[in-house]
Amino acid sequence: MVISQKVRIFFIFIFLMGLSACAVDRSTVSVEAPEDISNPVNGVEVKLVTVTDDRVFEFKPATPDIPSLSESEIANTDIKARAFARKRNSYGQALGDVILPEGQTVAGIMRRALMHAFRSAGYRVIEPGDPGYENAVPVDAKIIQFWSWIEWGFWELGVRNRAEVSLKAPTGKLDKGVTVLNEIVTKHSAVFDSDWQQSATAGMQGISAKITEELKRGQ
Repeated sequence: MVISQKVRIFFIFIFLMGLSACAVDRSTVSVEAPEDISNPVNGVEVKLVTVTDDRVFEFKPATPDIPSLSESEIANTDIKARAFARKRNSYGQALGDVILPEGQTVAGIMRRALMHAFRSAGYRVIEPGDPGYENAVPVDAKIIQFWSWIEWGFWELGVRNRAEVSLKAPTGKLDKGVTVLNEIVTKHSAVFDSDWQQSATAGMQGISAKITEELKRGQ
């Protein structure tokens, strides 16, 4: 069977797209939290006591949306705290991972996103050393999910981010606990480091906005 030139070009394009989308080396990429904003003049005073990274990593997950690392890194707590994506080819084979720069963690960026969410909802976020810190309502946050992955399509690639955070406080709206989930997907012809950055940044902004909506509900 003779393969036409157009068909050959098409398959070459798909092959090259796969190569560019799935570089095998590790990528170190920064992620931006929502911009810092000032406390409202009035409002319930809260303090973020803990922001815990409770994500569960697997070496060989059944699906790419589950956080994963190589066998040599799966027990490395520093890398796990910084990891937010893993590259895979169109066959699902795991390649290089995507992590934050040294000195940054997913929990640290999420803390800033949570501060933005509470302040946007009318709460005053009090930090250690601020007047009133001892009496502020303590809030504990757990990161259940924060991960980006490629969804392979015929003509384009999707990069999906899923973020899920639970919040608990002894009094007020959060006394029984609240869990907030956000998903966002961006489309690309090929995936580069800037696209991983875009996905995770949009995920941080999205979960922050969803938490603000939840905190405002019923006020």
